[in-house]
Amino acid sequence: MATAINSRLVALVFLLGIFTLGSGNPRDVDCLRSIKESLDDPFHRLSSWNYDNSTEGFICSFVGVECWHPYENKVQTINLRGMGLKGEFPRGLANCSALTAIDLSTNSLYGTIPSDLSRIVRFATSLNLSFNNFSGEIPVTLANCSFLNALQLSNNQLTGQIPPEIGLLDRLKIFNVANNLLSGPVPNFISATIPSESYANNSGLCGGPLEPCKSNSETKKQDKILFTSGFVVGWVLSTILALVLNLFIVPILSARKLKSKNEKKQKTTASEGPRLLTSNGRIQDSKIMALEKHVTRMSFEELSKATDDFHCMNTIGKGKLGTMYKAILQNGWFLAVKKLHNSYDSDQEFMSEIMTVGRMRHCNFVPLIGFCYEINSRLLVYKYMSNGNLHDLLFSAQNGKVKCIEWPIRVKIAVGIARGLAWLHQVGVVHSSICSRWILLDHTCEPKISNFGSAKLLKSNFSSSSWRTVVDNEVWESGSFKKDVYEFGVVLLELISEKEFSQMNGCLKSFEGLDMVEWTFQNSKPYDSDEIMQAYKDEILEFVRIAVDCIQSDPARRPSMLEVYKTLSKITGRSVLAND
Repeated sequence: MATAINSRLVALVFLLGIFTLGSGNPRDVDCLRSIKESLDDPFHRLSSWNYDNSTEGFICSFVGVECWHPYENKVQTINLRGMGLKGEFPRGLANCSALTAIDLSTNSLYGTIPSDLSRIVRFATSLNLSFNNFSGEIPVTLANCSFLNALQLSNNQLTGQIPPEIGLLDRLKIFNVANNLLSGPVPNFISATIPSESYANNSGLCGGPLEPCKSNSETKKQDKILFTSGFVVGWVLSTILALVLNLFIVPILSARKLKSKNEKKQKTTASEGPRLLTSNGRIQDSKIMALEKHVTRMSFEELSKATDDFHCMNTIGKGKLGTMYKAILQNGWFLAVKKLHNSYDSDQEFMSEIMTVGRMRHCNFVPLIGFCYEINSRLLVYKYMSNGNLHDLLFSAQNGKVKCIEWPIRVKIAVGIARGLAWLHQVGVVHSSICSRWILLDHTCEPKISNFGSAKLLKSNFSSSSWRTVVDNEVWESGSFKKDVYEFGVVLLELISEKEFSQMNGCLKSFEGLDMVEWTFQNSKPYDSDEIMQAYKDEILEFVRIAVDCIQSDPARRPSMLEVYKTLSKITGRSVLAND
């Protein structure tokens, strides 16, 4: 009786704390917005999450969202079960101020469960992350989620031990970690009886309803037997090895020493794999280990299988240094795999791409997911962009027609490219090869800058907030950054006029100032009707003026990318540069 009364009091205090936050909490709107932006939604199940409406309680009509009150923006439960969503755990859940139940099961979520999960879902009574691809260990901080009644983590790839502290959750009644890679003793729950089925297919678990855990004495006895066996086997093998070395290996090695140094330099064994060389030819194998600090290393076998052994039917595009393939993993994820040729230049691109994109994450850079460095193989693995590249979208005809792109979409693409380049320049990096072929587009046509193989780091003070730093005048005056500005101007003109720059370049030389602006406008054709063209005329002319400024022959007269981005943002009313 006392326990029931205490439970009701806690619930009452919890509800009072929620409702004292006031109605219309904007954090809950930001919460859902962040969740949608952080997850890939290939089946458009979250299409109803539209933020054009600003009336109180509008988010309560979203698919999978239930509010405390239908006319109040205060989320009570989020149920996104089986929607085919992809991505890491959405940390934006922390902004849902009164969330009590979360169901993200039966999706394709990956990565580790956040170590500060108890802060993100602090009031949760139910958490279901089952049937995903989460890996790593179960965070100990889950024991701080004192309101939890149900915790379901089954059918993932979780490893390590189950934190014993979870057994101290006095409200927990449902707990399931079946079909993982867990080991060690299961927790002793103080107020629940967890059946053995909840631990099924975790070969390393013991205790509780499972087989008893082995005692320390038994473990020491087994260790002693293994040590003795290993010593005997090792002694026998070492004796045999010594005989083989003296009779065969040593004479062979002595003979090889007589060969010339030139023959040794020319000979390269397959077991050494590809080598990264400096200008003086020294091997840089140690750098490969450094790359793993920035990007996940993946196996050649897995990527080969995902591309059907790099079949020509999966080819996305070809460049002078490699070929891009579409890959489909067993879990249904789509990736783009760039297979580089074996050459010194491709070695340099391999290093530059990982050290640039791997270190610097931005919403307008193509996400580098992993790399592979094995025998004669260098692979770069990116997130797949479903809308291809900007060049094909603008100039490649399908069924005899080029796809019409509405002006607001072009604006979105232009502003996104400018934002990414401005941020890149502010951290001291030059891209050096901007063109419409290297601008990829995701499913929402958000631009993603790619091909950082020629990028140059002109400053060494990179940090997560260094985009606010000022680029040195001497570096700026060298023209390195202004080359990117010129190439952006070319892309912007192509985006506006839907003509390749090579086709308009001859005409441009005979025009200056507004004449050239009017010529570009009159010869552009990306609009559905005269009415639409007239509706955006002023904005289109402003964009052309910016492009003309960017392609001036004198680099000193070109604006900086930050100035370009701020001008575009002012014209379109979009937000100023952010470290996304």
